[in-house]
Amino acid sequence: MKGFGIYKSKKYLQRVLISIMLSMVVVLMALAVANTYVLEDSVRRNQEQSNLKVLSQIQYNLTYMNEIITHLSNYVNKDNQLATLLFDMKLPKMDFIRGYQRMSSIMESASFLHSIAIYNHTQNEIYGTTSAFLLDGGKTKSSIRDWLFNPSKPHPTSRLIPVSLEKADGGIDAFAFLVTNSLKPFSRAESAIILYIKSDWVFESLKRMDAVSNDKEGNEIYIADQDGHLFSSDDAVTDQDKAKRDQIKQLVQRDKAMNQQQSGFVVGKIDGSKQLVSYMDDGVRNWTIIYVQSYDLMMKDVRSTRTKSFAITGIFLVLSIGLSIWLSYKLYTPIERMLRRIRLQAPRGGSNATPFDGDELHLMSDNYMQLSHKLQEISSEQIVSKYYLRKLLTDSSLFTHHDMLEVIEKHGLGISVKDELLVCVLRIDEFQAFDRNTTGAAKKLYSFAIVNIAHEIMAKQHLCEVVEVRGDHVVLIVSNQSAGAGEGDHADRASEPAATLAEQVVPIIKDIQQTILHFYGISLSCGVSDSIPQFPYISSAYNQALQVCNYKIIYGHMAVITPDQIKENLFNKQSAIPDVIERKLSEALKKGQMSEAGSELEKAFTMLATFGYDDMLRAVSNLAWVVKNTAAEIANNRVIKFDVDLEYATLITQEKETLEEMYIALLSLCARICEGQRPATMERNDMILETIKELVEQKYADINLSQQSIAATVKLSSAYIGKMFKDSTSMSITEYMNEVRLKHAQQLLETDDYTVIEIMEKCGYSNPSYFFRLFKGKFGSTPKEYRMKKSIS
Repeated sequence: MKGFGIYKSKKYLQRVLISIMLSMVVVLMALAVANTYVLEDSVRRNQEQSNLKVLSQIQYNLTYMNEIITHLSNYVNKDNQLATLLFDMKLPKMDFIRGYQRMSSIMESASFLHSIAIYNHTQNEIYGTTSAFLLDGGKTKSSIRDWLFNPSKPHPTSRLIPVSLEKADGGIDAFAFLVTNSLKPFSRAESAIILYIKSDWVFESLKRMDAVSNDKEGNEIYIADQDGHLFSSDDAVTDQDKAKRDQIKQLVQRDKAMNQQQSGFVVGKIDGSKQLVSYMDDGVRNWTIIYVQSYDLMMKDVRSTRTKSFAITGIFLVLSIGLSIWLSYKLYTPIERMLRRIRLQAPRGGSNATPFDGDELHLMSDNYMQLSHKLQEISSEQIVSKYYLRKLLTDSSLFTHHDMLEVIEKHGLGISVKDELLVCVLRIDEFQAFDRNTTGAAKKLYSFAIVNIAHEIMAKQHLCEVVEVRGDHVVLIVSNQSAGAGEGDHADRASEPAATLAEQVVPIIKDIQQTILHFYGISLSCGVSDSIPQFPYISSAYNQALQVCNYKIIYGHMAVITPDQIKENLFNKQSAIPDVIERKLSEALKKGQMSEAGSELEKAFTMLATFGYDDMLRAVSNLAWVVKNTAAEIANNRVIKFDVDLEYATLITQEKETLEEMYIALLSLCARICEGQRPATMERNDMILETIKELVEQKYADINLSQQSIAATVKLSSAYIGKMFKDSTSMSITEYMNEVRLKHAQQLLETDDYTVIEIMEKCGYSNPSYFFRLFKGKFGSTPKEYRMKKSIS
């Protein structure tokens, strides 16, 4: 509950958290919905394409079935035994019997035939094969006659026509196929053979096609004739089925009228459930093939995927909420730090505390406005008071007792004229870097903060004044009078044993240093003066505090230094490092002995720590010059360049503020000097080797060039330079000379038209056979062969 209360009090954090959380929730939910919508649309489109293929295959199957029946009808129409039934005016009994037998044999040969009927227009008689046709007293014959001779609806020939032979509910049990000698619609003036095809044969074929193409149950296939009547394989057609078929017909007709296409897809409510209806026109038979599927069944996997998607989205929502909380607190951290700083300075409790109803930004804004108003309230009187304080620090003897009382009373200065006083100087460490890296506005802000924090912390226990001087330090004038104590309390406090004023002030100064370092990252060192009896000695105390503060060169940054700590330094008469230390340091550097150089440097700085401040700087500068001059002397006596920045030595006292930093800088410089040196013998040998190689490169064309002539040139013995060259390069001087000469001979052969003899002479050879032998040993061919190969290539 406590954590919830803290969260509840942070209104801006609530806004950040809710904004991030809602953004993540909206994005994740939108993504989940969009994914399911795209998935459903993709599944529907794939199913539509699959249905289109199924309908196309059904259309092809119907066409193929129509061709089978057409072939059978042509065969039947040309049968001689059936011709008597078709055309004879008087039919002998035996011909009648043979015709019926022939129709029976045809029925047995074609399993898809329901029955056969023959119309003889000369007799106006119909003959049929079914038992009902023969035994029902002429009802079937009458039904066939009524259908066949319907004047309002002429029947096309060689086409499957859905008919109802035995059903009275409108359901079809066969397809009629009229066969005549003409292709015109049937008329009573011509004979015809009527082949009745089983409806199951047509619809079962379509169902098998559907079963192969689709594994979903509950799919239905309908055939709509040109009048819009729907037919299926169902034997019984109830009123509910009729209503369902009417809904399917309306959906298809509406979509056809809207899109004007021969095939299409429509989704709608049929018999209370959502269905996908696919249709395709069969132009040959004027039929429309309709394929009805349950939309919910088709989308079963999509719904399952949607459920999983929302479950995964829910998991990610929980994770996003956790991430939102973490991210919100991460973004809120700078604001919370600022609030801590504001609350540190804000009044705690009391009647003056005002309730706050806004969020954190409003709180900071109000705090900023209060601070701005507070800054604006600094009047000319306050500016003048700062002027008098600075004047008091520079020359306090100008103020008489009466003048001082008047200034204190008029400007409200926190300085006691009766109690002892103390002056503290707070100086910014590494001020050059601070001044270089901080803008002017930021400097003013930091100065204002240091002055106010120092005054607030010190004023809790002592009457004091704080003023900024020259930008790099702040001065505190502390009175040995408790904050809020009146003049009447002085005698009572003086009679009580207590710590000295300096002992009371030092812990408070350390508290000021830590507070400023914590909030602003600024390190301050402090110099504390001796206690003075009255205000006329403030200038002297200020100068003393400045001098004492300089001794942070010994005690380091963040030090609080009192005069007692530097008494030995002030009374030390020694002002220079003994010459023997400087001499040993120089000798160690020349010899490259880093351990000895470091030891001498450590002795010097141990001694330096007891000097006065000015003597310290002078002695460190002298040490730096000793190191620089030694390095310069080493560099002058070396052949190889000495890569050390010697000017850096003279800048150490300017860039470093403490003896420790100066010691490390000089020690590092000495290490680089020692590491940069190499043995003198190695330098001499390198110089001789480079000289020999340079002589060979310059005089390779001289026939008289030899190891002896080179030794005479460098003023050394032939044996010495020969051994030194062999040890260093793994080849003799003569071998090196031949390498250089042959290299130049190779270049001349490739680029110039000189003869081989001329090239030999230009490369310092006088004996052709010796030159040819050396060249072939180097390149594997004679000079002429080499030139020929290069010219060809």
